[in-house]
Amino acid sequence: MTTDCGHLLCELIGGPCSLATRRSRGCRPNLVSKHVAPEIVDEVRALVALIDPDVRDDRIRRAAVRLAEIMRREALDDRPLLAYARIEEPELAPALERLCLRRR
Repeated sequence: MTTDCGHLLCELIGGPCSLATRRSRGCRPNLVSKHVAPEIVDEVRALVALIDPDVRDDRIRRAAVRLAEIMRREALDDRPLLAYARIEEPELAPALERLCLRRR
């Protein structure tokens, strides 16, 4: 099943885009820390390692849903995990890109 958004992660979950925050990218006060907690990075790393896009079962779907929840929550707190991974976790970035970038 393909999705309108083009994210592989959303395709694994099914339904509408699971990464959309539904929030404007305009100016907002920066009230939260830009630091991503190590336990969040560890959980994301474990979820990415678990998610096999060629396998479509409940375990993979649950992992994809959890990863989407983390990605959305961090984005809403102005901590985009993909951007963070590209700088701070370069070994994690390609796997996150594969799941979370639009394929067009």
